[in-house]
Amino acid sequence: MSHPIVVTVICDGNRPDFVSEETTPHMARLRKAGTWFADHRGIFPSATRASSASIATGCWPVSHGLRGNMVGLPVAGGHELHDAGRPEFFDTYRNHFGRLLLRPSLSARVAELHGALLCSNVSPGAAWFHDADAHAELYHRELSYRPGRVPLLPPIDAPAGAVGDAVLTEKFISILLERPPSVATLWLSEPDKTMHAFPLGSPQHLAALRAVDNHVGAVAEAVARLRDRGHDVLLMVGSDHGHESVTEVVPVERRLFEAGFKTELESPDLVVACQGSSAFIHFGDDALNRRDEVADWLGQQSWAGRIIRGEDLAALGQIPAADVLAVDMAKSPGSNCNGIPGLTVMAVRFSEDEDAVRRDCGMHGGLGRYETNPTLMIVGNGFAAGQVVTTESRIIDLAPTALHHLGLPQDGLDGVALGGGNFG
Repeated sequence: MSHPIVVTVICDGNRPDFVSEETTPHMARLRKAGTWFADHRGIFPSATRASSASIATGCWPVSHGLRGNMVGLPVAGGHELHDAGRPEFFDTYRNHFGRLLLRPSLSARVAELHGALLCSNVSPGAAWFHDADAHAELYHRELSYRPGRVPLLPPIDAPAGAVGDAVLTEKFISILLERPPSVATLWLSEPDKTMHAFPLGSPQHLAALRAVDNHVGAVAEAVARLRDRGHDVLLMVGSDHGHESVTEVVPVERRLFEAGFKTELESPDLVVACQGSSAFIHFGDDALNRRDEVADWLGQQSWAGRIIRGEDLAALGQIPAADVLAVDMAKSPGSNCNGIPGLTVMAVRFSEDEDAVRRDCGMHGGLGRYETNPTLMIVGNGFAAGQVVTTESRIIDLAPTALHHLGLPQDGLDGVALGGGNFG
């Protein structure tokens, strides 16, 4: 029996200006077949793990509770940093807060219908926070499970990158056609993985785009087959954030230590949770008394852009806190070695050795024009072919758009459903 379905493909890190007839012909065709959202916006930080939670819940970080890719948790004397992408962080986070996300995911909302399918090739944290309460059927190299986190064996062999993307695309299409769920999401690790390793616009980057585009084309063919069977399928193809090119790498925490703001280089009283091209600076114990002084000092550094005090973070959809400063690393006009516009400084904690390796390669996490502009095209009922929407849409609007298509309530969301003249 046919039923409405929402199929979403996230091409991690893809930028709208990388969608072209020459490099991504399948995406270019879908752009014309449906509605293109020209001013689509991500969250702050424009980083994958918190973005995954925002796409899944339709909420800003301030509502769902996951701050970013790196998270500072309180310990004696200050804070301890944790990588939200690592498998062990899931239990660390739950043990600390006594819960996972504060808002339900899309997979939880469709559990009583035909369920949810998630094939994800990004970090474990980004995958698991997309389905925090384990309502989906999930496939990932670290853990695959049925609803309720019942393990699926054997483990799927899908390493991050092109090989794993191909494996998971095949798995995704097979399940989608065999037993169509209400919601199906394929999250590809490319082109993001390649963009971090090679300059934007390089042959390697363009090859990654072509490979991802072929996966999108294969999913679009599967969607057409589902429609032929009578299913009302909404197809959303997008990304979680964009990228900008690195101009220099700054060891922010080392610089704060050298300026006298830390007692020891690796002491917990002041720690920097780097988010790529932004960072959260956490203050504990006596260091908290130096927060305003640190903010003033940062304002004098050429590598620091906008400085946001913790109590002002809610205006950016972030979790406010009196013991935090956020710094958006400096942006500059111009282009990288391949003529790709959008330049940013990258933040690291201590390392002095990454500058030459990272220069001209892609980075994200801040508030720059290109890193906060992911892609989105939607094909299906309510989205006219060839329409271009120039008013702002957000990644938090994907979940409510899916719920609207499925005829489900949209309570507890920060985003709004796109379509029918409502574009955020």
